[in-house]
Amino acid sequence: MSFLKNHQTNWQYLLMVTVLAVIVGQWVLELPKKEPFLNNFPGSGKLIKKKILEQKTETTSPEENKISINGDFNDSQQFRNRVIRFIREAAEKYLGDKDSDQISFSSKELEIKGNWKVEVKIYHQGEVKGQAREENEILSLALKEATETALNNERSQNLTKEDLGELRFLVKFFYPPHQFSFIESNGQGKELLGDLVAVRNLDKNLIYQKIKEGKEFLYRMEHQDKHGFYKKYDVLNDRFENRLHTVYSASIIYTFLYIYDLEKNFCSGLSEPGEHECGQEILRRLSDWGNFLLSMQNKDEKDERYGAFHYSYYLETKEKEKKFVVGTSALSIFTLLRLYEFTNNPEYLDSAKLAGNWLTTMQKPDGGMKSSEIYSDGQWLTNQKESLLYDGQVLSALSKLYRITGNPRYYQTAERIAQRFADKYEQEKGYIQGEYREKNPISNSWVVMSLMDFYKAARVYDDVRTADLIRYRNIIFELSEKILKNQRNDSTDLLYFGSWQGAYSTSGTGWMTEVMTETYKFCQRERKENCRQYKDGVVKAIRWLIQNTYSEENTFFLKNPEKAIGGVFWNRLNKYVRTDSVCHALNGYALIFNNLEDNLLLSVPEKPFGQIFSELKK
Repeated sequence: MSFLKNHQTNWQYLLMVTVLAVIVGQWVLELPKKEPFLNNFPGSGKLIKKKILEQKTETTSPEENKISINGDFNDSQQFRNRVIRFIREAAEKYLGDKDSDQISFSSKELEIKGNWKVEVKIYHQGEVKGQAREENEILSLALKEATETALNNERSQNLTKEDLGELRFLVKFFYPPHQFSFIESNGQGKELLGDLVAVRNLDKNLIYQKIKEGKEFLYRMEHQDKHGFYKKYDVLNDRFENRLHTVYSASIIYTFLYIYDLEKNFCSGLSEPGEHECGQEILRRLSDWGNFLLSMQNKDEKDERYGAFHYSYYLETKEKEKKFVVGTSALSIFTLLRLYEFTNNPEYLDSAKLAGNWLTTMQKPDGGMKSSEIYSDGQWLTNQKESLLYDGQVLSALSKLYRITGNPRYYQTAERIAQRFADKYEQEKGYIQGEYREKNPISNSWVVMSLMDFYKAARVYDDVRTADLIRYRNIIFELSEKILKNQRNDSTDLLYFGSWQGAYSTSGTGWMTEVMTETYKFCQRERKENCRQYKDGVVKAIRWLIQNTYSEENTFFLKNPEKAIGGVFWNRLNKYVRTDSVCHALNGYALIFNNLEDNLLLSVPEKPFGQIFSELKK
């Protein structure tokens, strides 16, 4: 009996303990739902729990502090800013006094349930110091854990609270294959398209800012002793190649003169220019740049290539490359004629004539141009392949040269190229093709530009038929419209909206922006209808080019961001800057600037955050 009595007592005791354990366990399971932040901050304890409970009684309900999933257009930006603010506070807490009883209540704004998958990456002086991916039902907890894990990394061990001002946080909401990401810039979250900062709004102020930044970038591309310019800047490694290029130097000078025209026009409307440079720095440097260009011309009268321009100058050997490309001499003529216009120095005009004379010797019987002459293995080799780019550049150069000199030799050589272009176009009834590239809008835009230049020359030539003028005019507009139709116009695809199909770099899109600007002005001069379409195409292209330009916002991964700002990088996969990309973009900006309205030129609305997030998880 004693045994049974004791056994019964033990059984009752075990039952009571089990029931109590179930009740406590249920309370523990419910606790995260009621107090999601209670035990998730360093130094949490009774005092912090008390403060949180007091905060809950003094503020509005959690529902009122949540971001509306079905909010309006501004919610996405508001959401990004709140996330960045929270991550920065979490980082400050982690790098500061981890055991402090103080706690930020901004986390309540992000107390949002939703099966969150987030990644936080931390940049410091161009290097990734840590990254982490976390999942949590509560957004603020996922962000906090990812931030602390990213900071708890070997690469970030030396970071202190004083380094916070230099840290940049990149945040991804990761639902493969989709993601929603943004980078911090000046306390705000900037929308990312892959690794590009999105540009959704365009106005003249932004364009003028990019002109100024681009101008400063081109200044940095000058060799300080030789005063020639580099072709390419290796942004990731912060270095240049060891030679200077004639054609890129000529193109950069040409762009500076466009910028000078714009600045001079802008300053003429100011009673006191104040901080505005008004092009004076460009004028101060013009002589040095011009001297480098002149020094690259072959002045050996006994040489068959007399008057042609060397392709490049090697800095180590101090030798000029024995390579003469017709496009190099043609584009040098562009710049020499502009320098002559600015300075009235006959040396520039004489140099342009010598280059023009050499170009006339490079024409083939069919009207096309030989591409180049290169010295190799003790002999000169002539490249006979046809390039639409080079032919177009020569046609433009000789047309410009004829208009200034009146020498029929230049016109007649140009006319044979123009007739060849026209014949090929009428045979194809569309894009034409050279021997270097398949049919593409970039090469054909050179056909358009050069025919516009030739049309201007033909109108002042004594012996030209009206039927020929009409023929060239019609081809200019027909081909321009075909090129314009290849522009990407889907604004929901912001990554490519405004660029051109068949153009795989910023140089190509920048060049077509320049051409469409000239076509717009040509259309107005010819009193043709629907000129606005070209201007609209230019505006869309400018937005895309600015999106692919280094700025304060998108240089977080560079060790020397200041040097890159203003540079238009080649494409998404190749982040180096070729100076022709910058030149074409700035030429387009400067040429169209005074024809733009002062209000908002283009705006691509962003989806509300709730819609973005719902699409991520599909």
